[in-house]
Amino acid sequence: MKTCSLTSFGYSVVCLALLALSGQANAALSEFSGRGVYHFASNSGCAAAATSSIDRNCNRIALDVADAHASVDPQSHAIVIGAAASHDSKTVIGDVLLHGSGIAADGQRVPLSLHVLLRRSGKVWKSDTYVHSPVRGKFGDIVLDPYQISVREGASERLLFTAEQARDVLAQPSIAARVASYFVVVRPSDAHNPAADDITIALGVGRVSKSLMRASFTSEQLGNAELDQLPEKGTWSLNLQALSSQIPVWVVQRQLFVFGLEDSPLLKDVRQRGLNKRDTLELGAVNGKGYLRYNGREESFPAAYASGSAFMRDSFIGMILAWRHSPQATTASAATDTALQPAQ
Repeated sequence: MKTCSLTSFGYSVVCLALLALSGQANAALSEFSGRGVYHFASNSGCAAAATSSIDRNCNRIALDVADAHASVDPQSHAIVIGAAASHDSKTVIGDVLLHGSGIAADGQRVPLSLHVLLRRSGKVWKSDTYVHSPVRGKFGDIVLDPYQISVREGASERLLFTAEQARDVLAQPSIAARVASYFVVVRPSDAHNPAADDITIALGVGRVSKSLMRASFTSEQLGNAELDQLPEKGTWSLNLQALSSQIPVWVVQRQLFVFGLEDSPLLKDVRQRGLNKRDTLELGAVNGKGYLRYNGREESFPAAYASGSAFMRDSFIGMILAWRHSPQATTASAATDTALQPAQ
């Protein structure tokens, strides 16, 4: 065990650095298997909000199928994902979500996340890449854990994504936009009150855009204060309303899965058919007591804090809502146009 004497400030700094390096060197390989959502440490910060400064386990691997497995090696910064070759081309095997940050055009450091969605059909792996960002434009001075992402093919591995490619995509989200199937626009729901914590997500550009979802976040404790994390013992609510019946069913089903909502009896119909236009889902707490509400029907939901925290941190909708609570956010930068698939 390494020990350090704190007899001088300079020596203390050196000792702390050595201890940190020692901790990183001894970081163990993590292995995950089976359908589930798994988290591992980020050394580059945790996006937006809903994560305390103590908890750094905000990087995510979600495995959607029972035969999927993954490993994370923090020493070599290697992520490897595998699954059986029997799935069809539409089946999502899983995803990787890495949190980081970058400097926006106005000089502010903003949270950024890299989201890589993986499918497999026979021997063919397909990856879809998205950037979650609260403002538009290019970004500099990227901070992101230098993980490379590979997939297992039989006894061998094939590299899909290098650490350099990950940083390049975060620096220029347009790289991901070139392969996105459509354009997502996020704007204030009320044009007369653009600073409100209420946004609309639409597909398309300009007059031909189609509104898909409305999202809002309120908290009695926070008011206009910065959202560092949800008030665990307080009163808050996250409200999502479908503005169209054309949100893909698999997208809705996956949201319920990754944010811990799929086992709710209240959402049985939603799991089967997706969301109808004007369906409203609300997640929140009153004095720390969690609830889930769907189209006016309500049930007790003790996991509300965990699910809400994950949504505000890991979804691009939650990231934007959290950003609007930050003192850096301005009316001009609060809305974002970005190439993303909604609700992933």
